[in-house]
Amino acid sequence: MHTPAFPEVGGVVHLEHVNFVVADHDLATTFFMGGLGFTRDPYKRADDSNMGVNVGNQQFHLPRRGATPSFPGEIGLVVPDLPGIKNRLARLQAMGRFAGTPFAVSDMGNTFHVISPFGIPLRLFAAGTTPSLRPLAISYVDVSIPVGYAKAVVAFYRDMMNCPAVRTVVDGEVTAFVPVGPYQSLRYHERDLDDYDTHNFHIAIYVTHYNEIREKLSQRDAFMGDGLNQTFFFKGVYEPSSGNQVCPLQHEIRGIYHPDFMRPLVNRWPMNSEPFSDQAAVMASLRDEKGVPFENR
Repeated sequence: MHTPAFPEVGGVVHLEHVNFVVADHDLATTFFMGGLGFTRDPYKRADDSNMGVNVGNQQFHLPRRGATPSFPGEIGLVVPDLPGIKNRLARLQAMGRFAGTPFAVSDMGNTFHVISPFGIPLRLFAAGTTPSLRPLAISYVDVSIPVGYAKAVVAFYRDMMNCPAVRTVVDGEVTAFVPVGPYQSLRYHERDLDDYDTHNFHIAIYVTHYNEIREKLSQRDAFMGDGLNQTFFFKGVYEPSSGNQVCPLQHEIRGIYHPDFMRPLVNRWPMNSEPFSDQAAVMASLRDEKGVPFENR
């Protein structure tokens, strides 16, 4: 009997968060909460030194430590209401909330490309137009690597993390495609750039065979911490046989016994009945040509 086959996930089971520094939590609140409709985690990273932004079952972590460095890649997001987000961002931009920042948008129909006010490229997909377990999620993190390095990236994730990574072509670019959860991926694109530095960005992933992976990675200088509490960091992806680094993107590795594994996160979606008066203009703009309010569709 033939049954549909889902993509294999392997040893990495969940991409949990993306971390980068910001200089201003007020601006982060305006963009991520007021514009994208996400929710600040009320339980962790809720002081003035850090901010957890909930995106379905995932997060952005935004420590307040200075200006955000450049990032040679893109973060893909699945959102339930793309028209609402477009209107909220347009309203905030018209109010001058993003003045003096790199903020920019490019409407591509079912996708919406946004340069955040911190300079991080985001691509928003309307729920249902790309595979996702939930209508609100971080779908992928794209990273740029030098030409010829995709094979080494694939070898790293296969050999060190029991992950079914493959070398393929995505949007015309040779890419190391790394599944890191159901419909979640890291995508390392070969590109000819002057700078591939990911600075102090890091991603957090949950893995099976935590002890085995810790032992493998602890043999390299890239290992950070002792790994005794279901968490450690390593400094970047390297070629397994030589140990030469091929991408500096820092990883936070967590085992599934970590207390935050699948911790329930608060999310405000759906946002189509926002009660505050400052959203009135947004909701009015979402009426169709027959005058039917968005919330009644």
